[in-house]
Amino acid sequence: MRKVWILAALLVGLGLACGKGDLGEECNTEGKVGSECDDGLVCGKKQIGSGDLVCLKQCSAQSDCPGDQDCNGIPNSALKGCQPKNGTQH
Repeated sequence: MRKVWILAALLVGLGLACGKGDLGEECNTEGKVGSECDDGLVCGKKQIGSGDLVCLKQCSAQSDCPGDQDCNGIPNSALKGCQPKNGTQH
């Protein structure tokens, strides 16, 4: 019986470790939602011109983003995400 509990704990731990990405965490496929990033986020470039992909807040208008970010289109999707304005690093 003890082995069953240990196995169950390991499986739960693995499931949590393989969860979706939070805002700002790395992701692999630009334009992906759901499988790589938490709800309301989309995988996109950390900053225009960079190759780093992170989970970005989805937006539909500039007013959806903080003042230091722009609502830009995300390639390979019909979505937009909040990215730092040129010259602003996060």
